Amino acid sequence: MLLVNLNLDKSKINKYLSNTLLTNIDICLKNDKKIILYLNKRWEYSSLICEKCNHLYKCKYCDNSMSIHWENMICHICNYTQKIEKKCEICSSENLQKVWVWTLQIENSIKDLYPNINVFRLDTDIVKNKTEKQNALENIKNAQIIIWTKMITTWFDFKNIWLIWVILLEQELQISKYNTSEKVYSNIKQLLWRWSRNWEKTEFIIQSFISDNELIKDIVYDNYKEFFIKTLKERQLFNYPPFCEFATLEYRSKDVDKGLKYIEKIKETLDENNKNNDFIIILNPSYTKKYNQYYYKILIKWNNIRHFLNIIKNNIFKDSNLIVIFE
Repeated sequence: MLLVNLNLDKSKINKYLSNTLLTNIDICLKNDKKIILYLNKRWEYSSLICEKCNHLYKCKYCDNSMSIHWENMICHICNYTQKIEKKCEICSSENLQKVWVWTLQIENSIKDLYPNINVFRLDTDIVKNKTEKQNALENIKNAQIIIWTKMITTWFDFKNIWLIWVILLEQELQISKYNTSEKVYSNIKQLLWRWSRNWEKTEFIIQSFISDNELIKDIVYDNYKEFFIKTLKERQLFNYPPFCEFATLEYRSKDVDKGLKYIEKIKETLDENNKNNDFIIILNPSYTKKYNQYYYKILIKWNNIRHFLNIIKNNIFKDSNLIVIFE
């Protein structure tokens, strides 16, 4: 497994397509081999990175990567907000870049570069049901370059793959969950294992603007033991599972105001019964929108959460729009 530093190896065509990648694609096409360009999701989170020192901006309260929203950076765990910096807080460089890449963007760039090559993009926009999955299988057989999301780790199994290229691994680190690092490590290793078991020679290469990141190094150099010990210590320090329980209350509504009022009422009920502040209860007032519905979340952390949630069990059982996710 190899690692490419995008700060040192960016093509003029697209900053997410390194010169090394384009060279390897040319070699694959000449040898009639398939290429997979991997992104975790079809639409990735945005982040701010210093080109000079590779500093990735994180929340000062959560140690979570900040996401860019217009002129601000927001932490999706605690909602801490700050203006986008003009100079790096570490080295004072003004070379700060907004990193934001998605599957369609990569597809368009590749098609412009290789207009006569069969390129197929596979993500949730393309495949939404079983029929579309069968059509995708046929398209993959004929495609020379496949742009794929993480569904690749759970779906298909085919041969003649010479190159698997992870476009930008740090984008996965933007997901605001305590077990993000573990899932990133698992996804990449599963992706690698899927083709190594076929006993084919498959080159596996990761691109990144933050090549010095500890997690990325652990993946590239296969430091599983060190990664496991370090992750367990961090969870113990911040009191995350398996050292406590963690649950999410999620409410969906077609009416944005109704959804917010309902979830705020649930939060008030929980707070009233948390008189000793035993439980950490966080309401995220920002919604996510999927399929024309608005989703609001409450995060709860501590022990014996199931017993605590008995106070709102009527809401949970009666309203199918309110669900509880235990981790």
